[in-house]
Amino acid sequence: MDEFRRTSVVGAELLFRLTEALCALPCLASPAGRLQFADLLSPGLRARVPLRGVRLREDVVTLVRAALSESGGEWQLFDAVRVLEGAEAAEALEREFASWHGASAPAPEVSGPLSQREVSAARTLLVQLADWLPGTELSDRLGTDLGIDLPTGLNAVQLFEYVLALNVQPDGLPPAVLLMDVAAGTVRISGRRADLSRWSEEWAARAGLRPQLEERRAARQYVRADPSVPRCLVVVVEPTRDGTGDVVVRPWLNTVPGRWNPVPAEPVTTTLDGLGPAVETVLRQLARLSPPSGSPPSSRSATSPCVEFVLPYDLLNHDMAGLTYRSPEGGSLPLGAAYGVHLRSLERMRSDDALVRRLWRARWAALEANGVTVYDWREDDERRPHRWRAALACEHRYTAVVLDAPDRGPASEALRAAIAEGVGVAVWDRRGAFVDERREVVSAIFASVPTASQLPVSVQRLRRTAATGTGTGGASLLGRHLAFFWDDPNRLVDVPDNHSGAGFGTIDSEER
Repeated sequence: MDEFRRTSVVGAELLFRLTEALCALPCLASPAGRLQFADLLSPGLRARVPLRGVRLREDVVTLVRAALSESGGEWQLFDAVRVLEGAEAAEALEREFASWHGASAPAPEVSGPLSQREVSAARTLLVQLADWLPGTELSDRLGTDLGIDLPTGLNAVQLFEYVLALNVQPDGLPPAVLLMDVAAGTVRISGRRADLSRWSEEWAARAGLRPQLEERRAARQYVRADPSVPRCLVVVVEPTRDGTGDVVVRPWLNTVPGRWNPVPAEPVTTTLDGLGPAVETVLRQLARLSPPSGSPPSSRSATSPCVEFVLPYDLLNHDMAGLTYRSPEGGSLPLGAAYGVHLRSLERMRSDDALVRRLWRARWAALEANGVTVYDWREDDERRPHRWRAALACEHRYTAVVLDAPDRGPASEALRAAIAEGVGVAVWDRRGAFVDERREVVSAIFASVPTASQLPVSVQRLRRTAATGTGTGGASLLGRHLAFFWDDPNRLVDVPDNHSGAGFGTIDSEER
């Protein structure tokens, strides 16, 4: 009991001293000033500090208690004072805190390779620059620098707190130091940019890692984000073919737009009827796929999040875009209304045939260079399948095909032939025959996109419009039945190691 009393007295006296010191600060005299102080304090504490904004002392006690309730929270308090009242006032408050602990100055605690004082100075800079640091862009760039996936939706201070707990990089640089250096490249104001750079340079000099920091900076100049690479969930669906009708679902998630570095999620075994719930579970478990509502779009990718299904030939006509999921507002929506839904070929991705891979890469290079050139599969091609294959083999300018539904009939063989000849884009009406008036809609979409990379966005827009269509004609709208095959040879998942190197994912200069 005596020990508990002593602890209580110590806590009460410290609360009193800090409250007295803070009540004397001009920045806290008005309710608006106290709310601003709470805004600066809250991010570092990872919780909103609630103030009534009525009485000065009541609000200050709330602020101090919130800070002291968190390990190291007093440093958040000093940082907020440093921002609003200047370094002299913050140092005076530190001395007040230190004197109560019987020391002439607060002994910096060690937080990994960074001292508590270094952490405090970094937080102060990030708080001051909150309005100039785009959190999503900072997360994307830092993720590329570290070679790992980072959470989205965090502001700069929250991201700093997150990476503080991560291990140092192989070259000895802590992720928190690299965050400060990367942040300098995202700030558009030269003076503020210099403050961030100076912090990371001084830390690296003290640690004897200045050459490693300079190497990082030099390497960043050669990193170029690909705006066509989105945040993407790739779902590999492979039937067990053991007589049960089960399928193995292997999800892969690419969380950083602008670069392709998918990581696997837990595979599950289910049925085709259970495929929708299985995909929904992954989407909810891996909420990083989409930025939080209201977040600005990433500057590294102009493409919205998408879900890609890697399927065997006999499942390509399955209605993947029509799979439903529960929206945050309640109710069910078709997957294609919220995400770009693309179909891909499992057999081609798994193929170890060098010719198949070469044709695939070459046809995709032609698509990127020259845009969409369509070869239409027509009724007379059903009677002359060899002519279809020969036309594709002889005309490398064809980069997309439009055909009837590959529902185990002649069009299925036509799609197989197109895939074998390297075609990466195909469109069909899942209901069967693709009649001329509906083909004209697709032709208009192909003609309207300035570059092939905009095609997925246009198809998603068509599906979204159809999903919101009402009345008797809504169910017959093409967007509800359109299958979109978009198979990029540079975005591979779940393939043997000998397929994943530069020789498979890139195009040789002579093939271009």
